Amino acid sequence: MPVLLVLIAAIALLALVLASLPAQAASDDADAARVIVKFKALGPLMREARQRGDRGPQQAATLAGRHGMSLRDGRMIDARSQVVWGDRTLTSAALAARLAQDADVEYAVPDERRHALALPNDPLLPAASGSALAAGQWYLQPADATLVSAINAVGAWAITTGSASLVVADVDTGVLLTHPDLAAKLVPGYDFVSSTTTSGDGGGRDGDATDPGDWTTAGQCGSGVAATNSSWHGTETSSLIGAQTNNGVGMASVGYNVKVLPVRVLGKCGGSDSDIIAGMLWAAGLTSVPTSNANPAKVINLSLGGSGSCSAAYQDAINQLVAAGVTVIAAAGNEEGLAVGVPANCSGVIAVAGVRHAGTKVGFSSIGPQVAIAAPGGNCVNSTGACLYPILTATNAGTTTAGTHTYSNSSNYSVGTSFAAPMVAGAAALMLSANPSLKPAQVKSLLQSTARSFPAQPAGSSVPVCRAPTAVAQDECHCTTSTCGAGLLDVGAAVAAAANTATPTAGITASATTVVAGTTVALDGSASTAPGTRTITGWQWAITSGAALASFSGASNAATASLKTIGIGAVTVQLTVTDSLGQQATSTQAITVTAPAAPTVGIVASASAVAAGTPVSFDGGSASAATGFSIVSYQWTVSASPAHLASFTSATNAATAAVATLGSGSGTFVVTLTVTDSLGQTGSANTTVTVTALGPTASISPSATGVTAGNSVTLDSAGSSAPAGRTLTGYQWSLTSGSGIAAFSGNTTGATATVATSAAGTFTVQLTLTDSAGAQAVQTQTVTVAAAAAATTSGAGGGGGAVSALWLLALLAAAGVARRTVPVRTQMP
Repeated sequence: MPVLLVLIAAIALLALVLASLPAQAASDDADAARVIVKFKALGPLMREARQRGDRGPQQAATLAGRHGMSLRDGRMIDARSQVVWGDRTLTSAALAARLAQDADVEYAVPDERRHALALPNDPLLPAASGSALAAGQWYLQPADATLVSAINAVGAWAITTGSASLVVADVDTGVLLTHPDLAAKLVPGYDFVSSTTTSGDGGGRDGDATDPGDWTTAGQCGSGVAATNSSWHGTETSSLIGAQTNNGVGMASVGYNVKVLPVRVLGKCGGSDSDIIAGMLWAAGLTSVPTSNANPAKVINLSLGGSGSCSAAYQDAINQLVAAGVTVIAAAGNEEGLAVGVPANCSGVIAVAGVRHAGTKVGFSSIGPQVAIAAPGGNCVNSTGACLYPILTATNAGTTTAGTHTYSNSSNYSVGTSFAAPMVAGAAALMLSANPSLKPAQVKSLLQSTARSFPAQPAGSSVPVCRAPTAVAQDECHCTTSTCGAGLLDVGAAVAAAANTATPTAGITASATTVVAGTTVALDGSASTAPGTRTITGWQWAITSGAALASFSGASNAATASLKTIGIGAVTVQLTVTDSLGQQATSTQAITVTAPAAPTVGIVASASAVAAGTPVSFDGGSASAATGFSIVSYQWTVSASPAHLASFTSATNAATAAVATLGSGSGTFVVTLTVTDSLGQTGSANTTVTVTALGPTASISPSATGVTAGNSVTLDSAGSSAPAGRTLTGYQWSLTSGSGIAAFSGNTTGATATVATSAAGTFTVQLTLTDSAGAQAVQTQTVTVAAAAAATTSGAGGGGGAVSALWLLALLAAAGVARRTVPVRTQMP
C-alpha cells in the first residue's frame, strides 16, 4: 500500500510539472486549440510576475486550475502576452472565448495561421517560361501613357536616396543572407518561427533569420493541398525595399540606401499570429523577448495575411507600434476583389492594393475601404508566352533548399499585392529619410495627398468599375477611392511633399554650459542644417528665461552670438533658424550661471593699540570684486567692550572711517567693514583695537640710592603729575622687596615717605598714585644698603690692639641693630 501511494504521488507530481512546462510537442499539433492571451497590467497575475522578475507570462497552469481545463504554456510574445495551448476537445475559438472571461485576461484570441501573399490562381496570369523580363523594373520609372501605375522612384532619388541609418523591417519568410543584392544591406534579424515541424530549419526561435526554404510535400499543409516549391518570398519582398542600388549588379530598390531588418515569421504552411505579432513588436524594439533588437525599425512591411477581421491581438500590437512612431505597411490581400484581409484591415495600417501597369485593379487584388493607396502588383497582359509586366525581384533558383541566387523574370515571375506593399514601404522609408519627424499618420496622409488619380473608365470599356467587395470575386476593374485607396503611388511626389514639410534642424554649440557670472559664453548655431538642397538663411537668438541674468553683447541675428552673464541662476537661450523655403526650427540651450568669488575685504588701521582718547582711522579702499564686477557699497560697524569705549566720528558708508575713543576708558573695540559688489554679493572683514586708559605719571625722587646700614632714605613724589584737568588724590607707598632690612618710619599715604635701614642689602619701594578720575600709575625705586665699617684698638708691643667694646656697642646702636653681647678679644703678647 505505501509503495502504491508513493507511485500515485510521483505520477501526480510529474503531471503537474509537465502541465507547467511549455509543450513543444503540442506546439506542433495542428489540431490542438491555440490562443493568444494578454493579461491585464494591473491584475494580480502580472503584479506577482513583476515581483518575481519574470520576463513574460507563463500562466497556463494558473488558468487551467481556474477553469478546470488542460492547458499548456506556449511562447511568450511580450511582457504581458503569451500563447496558451489547449487540447483537441476545444477549438481555438472556444478556448479563446472561455479564457477571455478570466478577470486577469485583457483579451484572448485564436492564434491562427497566415500565409505569404504570392501568386494567386488568376486565369489572366498563366505560367510562362524561357523569357527574360523585357520591361525590366518598369514600376520604378516615371509614369507615362503605357506605364500608368509606375511609381516614379527615380524622381524621389533626385531628392534623397535614403538614409543608411533608417531601418525597414520585412516580416516574412526570412531572407537569403548571401544574395549579392542584399548581403550588404541587411542588419541582424531574428527567426520567430516557433514550430519545429514547420520551421524548415530543424529548430524553433533563434537569432538566424535565414530562409531555409518553405517547400512542402503534398498534403503537408492540409488534406488535398498540393506540394509547393520554396517561394523565397522574404528575399523577394526585401529586395524591393532595399536591394543594393547603383552597384552595377542586379536590381535597384525603392529604398535605395535604407537598411532591411529580416524578421522570419513564416515557415512551411505559413505562420502563426503569435509568431507574427511577436516579430512585429520585436522589430520595432518594443520588446526584448526573446532578445533585444539593436536596430529598431521605423517602417514595417507585412506582405502576408489571411481572411477575417482584425483581432484584438493584432490591433493591440499595431496600436503600440503606431504610438511608438512606427509606420506599418500591409498587403491588402490576393482574394480577387474580395474584402481586405488581416492584418491590412487593422486600424492604423497603411493597406496597399495591387494595380496593373495600366492603372486598373489587377485581378487578384483584394479591395475595400480599408485600402489607403494602390501600387503595381504585377500583371502579364497576355494569356500565353512571356509575362510582360511582372515585378522583378531578387530570388533563388532552388526549388527546395537554396541554390543559385538569381532574379525573377518573365517566366519565373513575381506578382501579387505582396510586391505592391514593399514599394510603399520603400516610399515611406525615403519620406522619413527626407523628414525624420513624420508620424505614421502624416506618412499616410502625404502618400494619399500626392497619389495620382486612377485612370477613368473609357467610354465603352468592357472593364467594369470596381464595386464594394462582396462574397463574389471581381477581376480587373477600374479603381475608385472607396475600393483601391486614394490613388496611384507617386514616390517622387510623396518624398517631395515630405521634404517640403520637413523643418530644418537647429543646433547650438556653447563654449560652456556652466559658467561663473561675468563670463561671456560663445554660442554657435552654424551646425544647423536644412533638409535636402535647402540652406539656412536666417538665425535669431533670444533669451527665453533668465533675461535679467544675461544679455547679448553683439548681434543676435547671425550664426554665432556672445552671451554676457551678469547674474546668478539659470539662463535659457533659444535659436530659431529659417531655411530657404521659409521653414523654421528652434533649439534651446540651458546655461547655468554660478556665483563668482565673493568680494575680498582688507582693512588698514592707523593703530592696533592706543591710549584712551586717541582717535583711530580705518581704510577699506583695498576691497575688490571678481573680474567684471565692482564694489558698489561700503558699510562700517563698531562693537566695543565696554559699549561706550568707541564711536564713529565720520560717515559709515564710505571706503574710509574714523573712530574716537573715550578718554577715560580702556578695553577693546572691533570695527567691521562689509562691502557689496555689483552682483549683490557681500564680503566682510574686521580688525580689533586695544585701548589703554590714560592715567597719572608717577615719579620717585630718593634722597639717596645707596646708604650705609642704619641710615634712613627719604622718598619724594614731587615729580609725579596728573593728566590735564585732573589732580593727584591718592598716594600709597609700599615695600615690594627687602622688608627684612628696611621699614617705613612714618606715614605711607603722603607725597613723601621715609625708610630706615638696618642691614646691608637692597630694598624696593613702590609708589601707587591715583588721580581724580580714578586712574592710577605705579613707580618703583630700588635702594642699596651697605654694611657699616668695623672699629680697631691699639696695644703695647705695637702692631695692633683690641677693639674697644664700648665703641662697638655704640656703633651697633647707631646702626639701629639690636643690642647683643659681643665678646672682647684681647691681643695676646
